Amino acid sequence: MDKSHQANSHRLKLVIEYDGTDYAGWQMQDNAVTVQSVLSDAFARVAQARVVLHAAGRTDAGVHARGQIVHCDVEKPLSPEKWHGALNANLPPDIRVRSVECVGDDFHARRSATSKRYRYQFWRGRTVSPFWKQYVTAVPVALDWDAMRAASADFAGTHDFMPFSVLALEVATTVRTIFSVTWRGFEEDGQTGRQEGREQWGMPDEVVAIEFHGDGFLRYQVRRMVGTLLDIGRHKLPPEAVREILCDTKRFAAGATAPPQGLTLIRVDY
Repeated sequence: MDKSHQANSHRLKLVIEYDGTDYAGWQMQDNAVTVQSVLSDAFARVAQARVVLHAAGRTDAGVHARGQIVHCDVEKPLSPEKWHGALNANLPPDIRVRSVECVGDDFHARRSATSKRYRYQFWRGRTVSPFWKQYVTAVPVALDWDAMRAASADFAGTHDFMPFSVLALEVATTVRTIFSVTWRGFEEDGQTGRQEGREQWGMPDEVVAIEFHGDGFLRYQVRRMVGTLLDIGRHKLPPEAVREILCDTKRFAAGATAPPQGLTLIRVDY
């Protein structure tokens, strides 16, 4: 970008949400419809020029977002409010811009992020509600949830999460820190947290959810962690498998990648 272009441009920060069901993930691809390509087309219609979009995270095909962060540099002199309205007018209903603001040139949607929160939702029941089928993974009620919850605590901390990902040459390190692992949807003895949590999260009785809060996540990391927990719930792996996989003992391998529709990027912190 030359100096004259810089002088006439300003940086926008967008909070967007999307239903990822019909998209091949966030990142633009040849011969596939992605969230980035659709949002880029909307910008082109409004700005009458192509802009480069940078996202906080590259969600996979079928994965949803409620708080994806995107930044871009634009020249068209519109207020954040007008950008907000104009972009939504040019987007399909399964992609929405929640807010737009002007930020400094030092802001970067991915590099400036300090933490991210992902939530994975399960449906415990024979019949999945049509209102939830795109946002949950159906699982047997008889899973050993106590074992899964106990094992999930071992994900917290700083670890090399390569066993729960795929080789990614673009990352400098596969070490990540998970600050907390939180479950919702279970009634705790002597507490009313279950109902309060359900009301807060808008969850029906059949839904159980796990949320990971960390400084960053590798490709497929959350879905493979969930897949490992499901194997523990089915007694295909013992609860100590998570700890041993993270310690690279070679005794156990991570579970299969869990289906994408249960996963949502909830928020990105800065």
